[in-house]
Amino acid sequence: MKKSILTAVLLVLAVVYIVFANGIVPFGKDTTERNTIASETIVSETIASEKIASEKAPAQQIDVLTEQSRVADYLRQHHTLPGYYITKKQARRLGWNAREGNLCEILPGRAIGGDRFANRENKLPTESGRHWFEADVNYRCGHRGSDRLLYSNDGLIYLTVDHYNSFTRLE
Repeated sequence: MKKSILTAVLLVLAVVYIVFANGIVPFGKDTTERNTIASETIVSETIASEKIASEKAPAQQIDVLTEQSRVADYLRQHHTLPGYYITKKQARRLGWNAREGNLCEILPGRAIGGDRFANRENKLPTESGRHWFEADVNYRCGHRGSDRLLYSNDGLIYLTVDHYNSFTRLE
């Protein structure tokens, strides 16, 4: 009987230790930076492992994957970009250099997308709470072209083929 009580007490202590050691934070303490670093590390490790996998098996060509209609259809269905998109910040951390146009060499099967678009010139519709994001489309490796999909958090999708000079709404 004493042995089972001791086992139960040790089990409870172990659970309490694990919970507190893994980051139960006092009420009101900001963990944003720690969480951001942790999530970026996970993304970097995932991308690195996917890079290794993509080098072993030929992936579908990036020009096919980034066709504007394909990406727009995916956005409409899933409300997020396909998994082969990577933000500029993530790509830079993994060795991409925009001036060199080396994305296909550094991260084959990847395209740039998911970054926030500021809409500073208000060429896209504005509304309280609406945020815009961008993704390269019709990408053919090398330097990024001028074709982008601009998509909002509330479901709007626009295309520019002249690097933000004009926009066409995709229905």
